[in-house]
Amino acid sequence: MLHSQVLLPFLFACLDLGAPASSQLSVPAERSYIFMLNDDNLDSTDGEEHDREFERTKDDVRRLLNNGGNIRNEFRFNKARGFLISGHVTEDQLQETRRQMGKRGTLVPNRKITLNMPREGGGRKAKPTNGASRGTSATATCAGKTCCGRTVPLTLNANLDWLDRTRNRKYCAPGNDSTKMDVFVLDSGVDRAHPEFAGRVMSIDDCSSVGAAPWTPYVDKFGHGTHVSGIIGSTSYGVTPNVNLHMVKVLNDKGSGTDATVICGFNKVDLWLKKNPTKKAILNVSMGYSNISTVINSVTTSLATTYARRLVVVVSAGNSNKNGCNVTFTSMNAVVAVGSTSATLLESSFSNYGSCVDILAPGENILSTYPTNSSTIMSGTSMAAPLVSGVLAQHWLQNSTLTGLAIRNSISSASSALHAPIVVKLKSGTPNKLIQYKCPFNDCV
Repeated sequence: MLHSQVLLPFLFACLDLGAPASSQLSVPAERSYIFMLNDDNLDSTDGEEHDREFERTKDDVRRLLNNGGNIRNEFRFNKARGFLISGHVTEDQLQETRRQMGKRGTLVPNRKITLNMPREGGGRKAKPTNGASRGTSATATCAGKTCCGRTVPLTLNANLDWLDRTRNRKYCAPGNDSTKMDVFVLDSGVDRAHPEFAGRVMSIDDCSSVGAAPWTPYVDKFGHGTHVSGIIGSTSYGVTPNVNLHMVKVLNDKGSGTDATVICGFNKVDLWLKKNPTKKAILNVSMGYSNISTVINSVTTSLATTYARRLVVVVSAGNSNKNGCNVTFTSMNAVVAVGSTSATLLESSFSNYGSCVDILAPGENILSTYPTNSSTIMSGTSMAAPLVSGVLAQHWLQNSTLTGLAIRNSISSASSALHAPIVVKLKSGTPNKLIQYKCPFNDCV
């Protein structure tokens, strides 16, 4: 029924103290739908024929809706093609569209994504970032070597302390080389002016055209996107400050979005890759679903496979404590799905698990950037995924001749130096692979 809500837990990955927040995925109050063309109608390799079929489909849908629906937010990723329908459409029009267009595509609700902010308390509220929480930084003498930009004594960030497996409360981060990896983040925005980013946020794009109020374009009023971005590339908390960060805001000021805003985010990445045909990128998506979304699965897979040579997609496995093979995005082979561990090397109680989880990373009590010159602690697979994104960005810089597919496969390889079998307690089917990153130069020890 159109007006009945279908409530599905959404896997938001960032609750303080390691307990994931509850959230919901539902049919929004406004009537909006996604029409996706069936793959078998796009068997031809003729791109122009694909485009003609796409335009014919749009015209036929407009006719069936009696021009009552607005068609926008088109997406064309290889065979994953479709568009958003919004506006005043009746139940009869929808049923007739499904009946006449059923052989050409699928019409599904544009589901609303609602994410809850992490709890704060116990002395862990956001606070100004002044470096004191990290101890005194010391710059290593590295003779221009990529890996040796700084050595930072750690306090709370066990995520970085585990990377080199020395557990010496130090982390040697990459330097500020002229060659940088581009990393995209689909999230709630980013505090571009935060001093921890030091000008490394190269672009902020926005999906407010298909989003819902309250939405402050380009600005992170929710905090999650700034925190995730900081884990990747901030000066004090980042795995690899040697990156160009690109944010695409797909969630509004309260952490809500829709399938359409997520697809809009993928469109922005697709456009950048087309405009920059020689560049490579990591795409971090710290969100996940509690079931299989055929539309999102298809779009994500098509984007990843279309740019298999130049793009690696890293996703959070989700926080429902269930088999990741039954959820989007974790179920997809084309992505790197990241589960969470504690500082004591236990798979996190909230983390999704199983053979579809590709790798584990620390995701509990992670200190990182927060809007308005602050820092805060969050927990969840949302915090584990950007750690892996940062490692893969640096690994790709050091192995620039590899394709994106080879970089992704380096995670699955049993002999890879990017992980170690040191997790002491795992759930059923989860591989014993904890992310690690050892500096290749002796003077970084």
